[in-house]
Amino acid sequence: MADEPDVALTVALAEYEHVREASRAIHDQSVARFNFFLAVASASTAVSAALITANGPGERVRLATVVGLGVLVLLLGVAVFARLVELNDRGRRYAVAATALRTYLTRRAPDLAPFMLMPTLDDPGPFTPEPFRRHWFRDAVGLPGTVGLVNSAVVASAAALGVAASRPGWVGALVGVGLLAGSVAAHLTVVRRRVARSARQVGVVLDRRPPLQPAADALGPAGTVPLPDARRRG
Repeated sequence: MADEPDVALTVALAEYEHVREASRAIHDQSVARFNFFLAVASASTAVSAALITANGPGERVRLATVVGLGVLVLLLGVAVFARLVELNDRGRRYAVAATALRTYLTRRAPDLAPFMLMPTLDDPGPFTPEPFRRHWFRDAVGLPGTVGLVNSAVVASAAALGVAASRPGWVGALVGVGLLAGSVAAHLTVVRRRVARSARQVGVVLDRRPPLQPAADALGPAGTVPLPDARRRG
């Protein structure tokens, strides 16, 4: 009997390795897209600044080039933002999958649990294992949020310059600030809603699988389970 293979453990370790590799691929894709967008945006900014300060081409040519670069950055930014939101969602799901597998491993070897510093589904309190309990500021400064900030800056700058061309400068500045705040809020709302939707979907899966519920000693007061509340806070 001792020589028989532990099929359950073998499958769990293989699945954990798959989830780990998938998470790494998601991270690499996100970073690659972000770096590409950042390179294009930086190069466009440098070219635009050089055209504005140079005395080479005519004014119309310079204006058309700057507008074209701005449109290019904005279109690319919208596409990259949408893709990063999707990759961010998938990365969170893989994190939950890894947490579930680590919970299985710690339940198989309870003596190992104190040495598992990353939380499992049996850990209550502030170390909620689900990667959905995040402050809005963390999403704002993440990769999708940063791309959204650049998109908002492009829109706000274009609007401010357009208004300032026919009205006093302070009016253009107010319009730019208002659009910047509104656009940043819109991008952040998209990210937060995607996180909340994914949290609800993951919560349904966890609730339908009794083995994934916290162990009895991890329940809160009066036998309550803290995980569903954490999911709703998204």
